[in-house]
Amino acid sequence: MKHLKFACDDRYEAEKLAGLVSVQKDGTVYVDGITAVIGNEIVIKLKDKSSHAVLMRDKENVTRLEALLRDVAKGKAAILSSDFEGAVAEIKIKEEGEED
Repeated sequence: MKHLKFACDDRYEAEKLAGLVSVQKDGTVYVDGITAVIGNEIVIKLKDKSSHAVLMRDKENVTRLEALLRDVAKGKAAILSSDFEGAVAEIKIKEEGEED
């Protein structure tokens, strides 16, 4: 299990990111992929076909988040929980093949 932290532009963006990647009651996550990356902004596509932009602090955080969400969409990683504090979103993941 890993705890990954992502620096967002502000508290609102961190709260939005934590909500978008939150685990639902049935244990699933609604993230379906990445629609676009523009500078320090990442557009996340959900399974209901809606898209939501999240402003990150810098390009490094965008790149790390993009890689994580692509792994989640491909089933290579599973999100266990998400939360935020201030302008930082924390996502707890389990990678493919990792023991419980």
